[in-house]
Amino acid sequence: MAASDPTIDVSVVILFDGPLMLVNRRPEGSYFGGWWEWPGGKRTGGESAVDCARRELKEEIGYDVADLAEYATAAADYPGRHVRLTFFVGRKPAEAQPAPDALEHRWLPPHEVRNLKFLEPNLRVLEQIIIQPPFDRI
Repeated sequence: MAASDPTIDVSVVILFDGPLMLVNRRPEGSYFGGWWEWPGGKRTGGESAVDCARRELKEEIGYDVADLAEYATAAADYPGRHVRLTFFVGRKPAEAQPAPDALEHRWLPPHEVRNLKFLEPNLRVLEQIIIQPPFDRI
């Protein structure tokens, strides 16, 4: 990381519906457009990590999830930026439906997510989930 590279704080939501996890595709034309990831995004000034996670999940998919538990942290360097990630886990609300304008998304077992073009810092957390699912935290 160059001294002038900005640090971006990002919150990420790993949402489960039974044994399946939610993944969504980054919009074409965005940074890493077309790649898959868990819902999430940049924190705004003064926003807590968990509030950001809830907001991003609502914006990207349309789900309101009150209970999220911090699961892991990671960092990644990309050209021109350093990203600090905080991962949260939670469960899909029973009656929740995606918003009509939700990003393209899928519900997959964790081992199938390995086959997607998935962002690198997420892969380390995905492997941790495959080895030890976080169901005792949610």
